[in-house]
Amino acid sequence: MILRVRNRSAGLLAGLALLILLGGCSTYVDRHAMLRADLADGAFDKALAGIEKGSRGKDRLLNLLEQGLVLHYADRWEESNAVFAEAEQLAADLYTKSISEGVFSLVSNDNSISYRATPNEMAMVPYFRALNYVYLGQRDGALVEARKAGLLLGEIRSRIESDEAEALDQNAFLAYFAGLIFEWGGELNDAFIAYRAAAEAYAAAAGELSQATPPWLGADLARTGARLGFAEQLAEIRQGHPDLLPEETPPPTTGRGEVVLLLELGYAPMKVSRPIDIPIFADDDYDDRNVWATDLHGRAIHGWSSGADIEYWLRIAVPELVDHPPAVAGANVSAEVGASHARTVVVSDVAGRVGHEFDHALGGVMIKTIARGLAKYALTEKAENESALAGFLANIFGAATEQADTRSWLTLPHEVAMARLSLPPGVHDLRVELIDAAGRPVGSEMIEGVAVRAGGRVFLSRRVF
Repeated sequence: MILRVRNRSAGLLAGLALLILLGGCSTYVDRHAMLRADLADGAFDKALAGIEKGSRGKDRLLNLLEQGLVLHYADRWEESNAVFAEAEQLAADLYTKSISEGVFSLVSNDNSISYRATPNEMAMVPYFRALNYVYLGQRDGALVEARKAGLLLGEIRSRIESDEAEALDQNAFLAYFAGLIFEWGGELNDAFIAYRAAAEAYAAAAGELSQATPPWLGADLARTGARLGFAEQLAEIRQGHPDLLPEETPPPTTGRGEVVLLLELGYAPMKVSRPIDIPIFADDDYDDRNVWATDLHGRAIHGWSSGADIEYWLRIAVPELVDHPPAVAGANVSAEVGASHARTVVVSDVAGRVGHEFDHALGGVMIKTIARGLAKYALTEKAENESALAGFLANIFGAATEQADTRSWLTLPHEVAMARLSLPPGVHDLRVELIDAAGRPVGSEMIEGVAVRAGGRVFLSRRVF
């Protein structure tokens, strides 16, 4: 038996609903369910294949970010930088992309829009690219990434001055890491500027993020400032941050080198889809759908009290952030030669920044989602007036296309901890004793054959899954 749908709008809805249903209702997290496990197992090729298999056209930027980081951990540094470079170019291109995607998202969902990475996500790219260049022995490339980080931070500071961003949007760790790279590369003036920006950013985020001002920052500022003859600038910093700078400039360390160990711990929070039911009352009467959506947002957040009859339950799906802090909180790092030891300090609360960006955007996301739900509700009512079949298909289309956007950079670490050790020249084996939040040992690793030269700086990074 062949059923011919004569109503054109109903036929269109049927086709759209069928396409959505055939495409599946899986979220980004569903499609990449094994990614984190594969990464933790060191199955890098499998992880890359999974990213490719689960990719959708609108996820292109996110897939590049995931691929770039997996390649970084696989020690395929040149490939990683090439992929990250493509991601940066695509991110720039997306800012000038047509708004037609946004129009379609008003009747489907936000997954129909090309993914645009958050500032927090894009700020991590220069960090990973700089490390890639360090491991490749390409100092100039690492310095380029440090300069890119400086430009990015400068743009954020300009937005803060124009009240388009909050002080917390500054990335203190990125500034500090850039300073370390600049000093390592002999660019002392740039290093001092980056260290000073880091001091301001860490102070601005104090109490808001689970990170600490690096205990070495004051000495870094004092050392580079003294070598540059910046007595006046150091006095200004001491006045604004009296606890940061040492009273006296530490004497230069001669005959020794330094190891900077970066531990990337756990996984950043991820988004899941959460359904919400909001009542539409029989006496709701709104000419402006946006005003109506704002009022319904209030009902969803604060509840409601009304004697009016509930005419319809509007079901929407919104993202919810799920955070699982890592069991490993840091490490004690030691080298037998010279009896040098240090304990890591969390210098970047990646998860906290993810949460800050999410909370800042959630209100707008909910209002837009409610407005879209109202549009589907209106479409269903109109279709029902035409025929029962059209109303039924409209309902199917609305349900099939209602899905929260759960896309985010899944492989990012939860936080970054740092330790710095001063060591005599030579080849050293480092013992890294992993500890939990209570300081109890939970595992250990040896990093063998670390070559240190007098006056040099060695960067090492490890990911603890």
